[in-house]
Amino acid sequence: MKGIHLVFRDLKMMWHHKHGRIALVFLLIVPLIYSGFFLAGYWNPYGRLDQLPVAVVNLDHGSIMDNKSIEAGQEFVKNLKENKDLKFYFLSAKTANQGLKDGKYYMVLTIPKDFSQKVSTLMDEHPEQAKLNFEINPGKNFVASQISTTATEEMKTKIAASITKSYADGVFSKFVELADGLRDAGDGASKINQGTIDAKNGMIQLSDGVDRLNDGAKKLEDGSQRLSNGQQKLTHGLAGLKEGSLALSNGMEKLSEGHASVEVGMEQLTEGMQSLALNSERLSQGQAGVKNTTDELSKAVELFLQNHPDMKNDPTFQQIAAMSTGLSKAADSLRSGQVQLAQGANKLVQGQTKVQDGMTKLGDKMDDAATGANKLSEGTVQFSNGFVQWKNGFSSLNNGIVDLANGGSNLDNGTNQLVDGLDQLSVGSDELATKLNDAAMQTSSIHNNNQLTSMFSEPVKLVESDLSEVPNYGTGITPYFLSLAFYVGGIMAANILPLGRRQDLKVNGTEHFINKLGLKYSIALIQVLFVDLVVLFGFKVHVVSVPLFIVSSVIVSLTFMTVILMLVTLFGVAGKFMAVTLLVLQLATCGGTFPGELSNPILSKIGNALPMAHSLRSFQDVISLGDWAQLQQQILILLFYLVISGGIGWVTSHLQHSKTAVETSH
Repeated sequence: MKGIHLVFRDLKMMWHHKHGRIALVFLLIVPLIYSGFFLAGYWNPYGRLDQLPVAVVNLDHGSIMDNKSIEAGQEFVKNLKENKDLKFYFLSAKTANQGLKDGKYYMVLTIPKDFSQKVSTLMDEHPEQAKLNFEINPGKNFVASQISTTATEEMKTKIAASITKSYADGVFSKFVELADGLRDAGDGASKINQGTIDAKNGMIQLSDGVDRLNDGAKKLEDGSQRLSNGQQKLTHGLAGLKEGSLALSNGMEKLSEGHASVEVGMEQLTEGMQSLALNSERLSQGQAGVKNTTDELSKAVELFLQNHPDMKNDPTFQQIAAMSTGLSKAADSLRSGQVQLAQGANKLVQGQTKVQDGMTKLGDKMDDAATGANKLSEGTVQFSNGFVQWKNGFSSLNNGIVDLANGGSNLDNGTNQLVDGLDQLSVGSDELATKLNDAAMQTSSIHNNNQLTSMFSEPVKLVESDLSEVPNYGTGITPYFLSLAFYVGGIMAANILPLGRRQDLKVNGTEHFINKLGLKYSIALIQVLFVDLVVLFGFKVHVVSVPLFIVSSVIVSLTFMTVILMLVTLFGVAGKFMAVTLLVLQLATCGGTFPGELSNPILSKIGNALPMAHSLRSFQDVISLGDWAQLQQQILILLFYLVISGGIGWVTSHLQHSKTAVETSH
């Protein structure tokens, strides 16, 4: 108990000494100073980004898109004026660049003159990417430059979403027209389907017609063969016609000569008829005289017989009577012949007249016949020439008929294939009509509204789900600053508290170590009290469990005090320097500002073996995470450091005092 009694004695001595009192007060508030000022300075820097000066230069000249004027740069400036994320200054290029060099602005954001023009190419075949130029000065403040860059990325994302939304408005408005077009196309496809069915039926009829055409072509081919045979006969007949035409011409010449002879004979016949008529009259006169003579002779014979009846039987007289009778009969016959001759002469005159008329007509007709014969001869020549041409044409016709027969066969095959194709086209057009109508129905269900275009411009919304709640940067950095504050408090305690060996009092090494350890623990508890009160009620840091937070603070502070005491006990003044070196090493490797995985791998492994890494995690668990199993593990590790350090310090103190006692006794 002597060691504990010495603790109160040391504190009392310091308190009654003016400088000791000042040192003691300073020692008690050192962790509070560190943690308080650091937390106050870094409590919520991201909440004051509206005070970060950024210069904006708008050089955009505007453009035309879909026959509409667009001012994308001016629209962007308008959005920035409404944006309070950063403190924007809208300046000229010269002023902004000079301000960046002078450190007045952390970034210059420049909207180039072709910004709108490139935005307007969004729906072109070869769109050009619009650019925003920003210039930062990381040499002045790297973190501010990073914040400005991050803010610029967010602004770029918003601009891209705005441009995409405008594009989507145009696209979805076209979808409405597309739906109408698809509906019309579906109706057209239905008509095509019906037309295809009709065409198919027509092709079936055409196929039948082609079959009949093939049959007709075959018959035509047969008829052509017969016509060819007839053509050969016609060729022979044409040769005969030429010969007959020549014979007709020759016969017409002879007929003309005969007609001339007939005309001469007719003249002679006319003269003979005239002589016949004259002689006939003379004969008639002579016949009348003969008649009278025969009558007188007959009467004389009859008178003679009357006078001489005895002569009736006289042969000579009978001969004379017979001769008289015969002469009378001959006279009658002559008279009858003369009458017939006169009648025949009359008929001959009539016939001669008709013959003469006929010869006249024959002469006229002979002229016509001669003319016709000449024309016939000329026509025969023309017919012969035409027939040669017809023969050539017929050969072409015959070849064409053969080609027609072959083409008809090919056409038959083609129509069969076409019927099959039309059948497939009918099925395909029906399916097309169905698909187009379905597409029209689905497309028409797309409504051009703000919700849809917003979804199109920002299809993915980042939903942040926090496993633990950290309201601001100060709360997040509190574990790091608390660990730093308590360790610095331990270093200051090692420099202010009287940790040297006591020469005036007879104490052993154990009592001495308990005295110094108790003294440091007393200071540590008061430091923890001040710091935790300010953190909980001054900065209003929300912790998962206040009791566990206080317990963690006590264990962390006691562990650091023990480790530092162990170093001072073991190495003396050099131990204080080693404690400071250990502080720097832990600050660089514990992962308080950046994750340990981002640091040097070797240093990261070293940091994980040092107590501050575990104090940091214990505070994270009790302030934000609420992971009690992890907190328990970290506390046990810290207690392990405390016990090991305390054991080493106690053994060292005991050995040192034992050695001193031996030296004193000698």
